[in-house]
Amino acid sequence: MDVAGSTLEFGKDWKGMLEYLADSESLVDVYLCASAYGHSDDREEMVSETHGVRIIYVGDDYFIVGPRRPVHSSVIPMGWISMIRICNSEEACDLVSLVDERDMD
Repeated sequence: MDVAGSTLEFGKDWKGMLEYLADSESLVDVYLCASAYGHSDDREEMVSETHGVRIIYVGDDYFIVGPRRPVHSSVIPMGWISMIRICNSEEACDLVSLVDERDMD
């Protein structure tokens, strides 16, 4: 998908959209392109570090995500972005937790 076409509704490129999401402290799921995962064994861990996160910092060619400020979990090159989904506020409470409640049972 053409990046310019995919962000026309927002009037922003990827960097502009990421900066907007960082400023608003929105919880997002960052979907990475297939080539970002490398070995298939790493996929589950990478998904857990890129879903239900906040964008903490946006550089020229990378951005940093994490469960909450100032802790970060991943530095992601801009070229790895496939899609960004904004989480609704009801999901936010569960996704921010650093401890999985299922592990506590």
